Amino acid sequence: MHRRTALATALGGLLVFTTIAQAAPAAPRAEAADVTITVGTEATAATVRDQIVGANHRWPRDGLGMWDTARNEPSARMVELAKQTRLKLVRYPGGTVANLYDWKRAIGPQHKRGCQVGGGFVGGGGEPMDSRYGPDENERFVEAIGARTTVMTNGTTQTPRDAGDYVEYMNAEVGANPNGGTDWAKVRADNGHQGPYDVRVWEVGNELYLPNQAYWRAENLDTRLRQFAFGGTQRQQDQPLGSACDHRPEAGKSDGSAGQEFQVWYPPVVPGSATVRVGGEAWRRVADLGAAASDAAVYELNAKTGQVRFGDGTHGRIPPADAPIRADYDSGPHAGFTDFYAAMKKADPSISVCSPWEKPAFVQLMGREHAYDCIGPHLYLNRAVAGTSAEIHDRFMPEADKVVDGELDALEAAIKQYGPGGDKRPFLEVSEYGTINSGNPDDAPAGWAGSMTNVLIQAGHVIGMADHSVPLAISSNLNADRPVAGELFGGAPDFTDTGRARMLGLVSKLAGSTPVQREVQNNPQATGGGYPALRVLSTRAEDGTVRLLVLNRDREQAVTAGLALPPGAGGKAKVHTLNGAEISSYNSADDPDALKVTTAEKDVGGGGRHTFPAHSVTLFEVPV
Repeated sequence: MHRRTALATALGGLLVFTTIAQAAPAAPRAEAADVTITVGTEATAATVRDQIVGANHRWPRDGLGMWDTARNEPSARMVELAKQTRLKLVRYPGGTVANLYDWKRAIGPQHKRGCQVGGGFVGGGGEPMDSRYGPDENERFVEAIGARTTVMTNGTTQTPRDAGDYVEYMNAEVGANPNGGTDWAKVRADNGHQGPYDVRVWEVGNELYLPNQAYWRAENLDTRLRQFAFGGTQRQQDQPLGSACDHRPEAGKSDGSAGQEFQVWYPPVVPGSATVRVGGEAWRRVADLGAAASDAAVYELNAKTGQVRFGDGTHGRIPPADAPIRADYDSGPHAGFTDFYAAMKKADPSISVCSPWEKPAFVQLMGREHAYDCIGPHLYLNRAVAGTSAEIHDRFMPEADKVVDGELDALEAAIKQYGPGGDKRPFLEVSEYGTINSGNPDDAPAGWAGSMTNVLIQAGHVIGMADHSVPLAISSNLNADRPVAGELFGGAPDFTDTGRARMLGLVSKLAGSTPVQREVQNNPQATGGGYPALRVLSTRAEDGTVRLLVLNRDREQAVTAGLALPPGAGGKAKVHTLNGAEISSYNSADDPDALKVTTAEKDVGGGGRHTFPAHSVTLFEVPV
């Protein structure tokens, strides 16, 4: 449930709750009365699950440097950090980069594995990529840290049968073979893992509504949405040829050798629809090059695989060296989400299959007739990061508050109006969240992506997701292949316990407890204006323990607040505070504790008061 109304009054010193509120309107600091955080007992959302602490993990280049190839095991440092953070969910094989991922090329002995082509961002140039960190390597990491996997499967260049086989490989018992054909569970066992991995949540693609992730689909969003949902065919215009693993421009040029082979990017090809040009000149398709004259400008095309083959100079002309080879063709017919859903549920009816098309238009199109179990919204504050640290902080904080509620409220309203209800009501799994710098990276202050400002923004995202009963959430991203400030554990080779990781470590303590009523009375306006200083989440566990997560987003001023706790809560509380010297502080190899957690005990019998430092995240754990 997700409710925000007004909190009632206090009678005779006892708080009587009739309705709830997240926060009262911010009062100007100069006029602020006593600030009070009031915690009630009525549940306001579903119990927080431990999988709200998750991360997006990308496969290329040994999982971006976290797989120790010498020892053939995950980096000990990464395992240590993940356990320390209590990371409980890993999204594999990534987001955009994995939209074209072929999982069957990434299993078995390393020397027999195939290559991949990236879908964008990491490896966005279309170059061939390795398959060294495959599904089994990822599961070894996940098992080492005591977590689970959620899989983003390719819904663009693989078939529903491929996706169903993937589910069988990961989830079936040996001999069950629910998808027919190859016993993929037996293949998994032969690769070293007898039992199922039991992946519960699957997505079919990633952000396919964005311009850089259309792939074979139409530019027009209405058309593209229908193609995503139900499949279809789309004309490809003047597209370079390449190979199954190479979409770089140079891969679509002749090297002048005999018998060259290329491939269209998005097979199959509708028969009779293709025009292939060499150096701008249209050549002619023939059924058999063996019958062609030596100077004939001809080629063979396998419509199913999209393979294009040229002559050897005896039978068919050799394309001149450096000549660009491009094609127009109708790509398709391709399957849609409904086909993938059916194939994957056939392989394991107990899994949840999610749509990455995270817009109300998808919900309306699917209606109550077409099944989907969940939707995977991506919650990003996507802005140009430029200016001083103070200017960025004050500009981003009020905007950040709108990101989660705006997206999730719209989806929840659409599901209520158009989607299935009851036990078939789809849930929302946040498969990526974070911040994106849409401007010039050189304009951002050094280390901004790991700064205390960004930690506060993402902690606010977490509070919003808990309020919306989100069962799992994926922080973007786990790591990079070089030292960076912005990924959860920095980057190879040493990795970093970042401020964001330490914040999620605090969040993990909320797992198993349930959000309850809270109100911030006389919440002061933050320095710089435009937003209230405090943002709060309160939860209660089955044993009565109250946990209070408090963000003081004021970049300059501490806030002292009274604590009005439910009856029975009090005594010695543990108080964990995450902070740094400045809003611009961030952890790095040179300063690994610029943002750190300090823990103290505080007597809160009868409530008491507490001073929340400027730009801090504080977690109270109050026993009964």
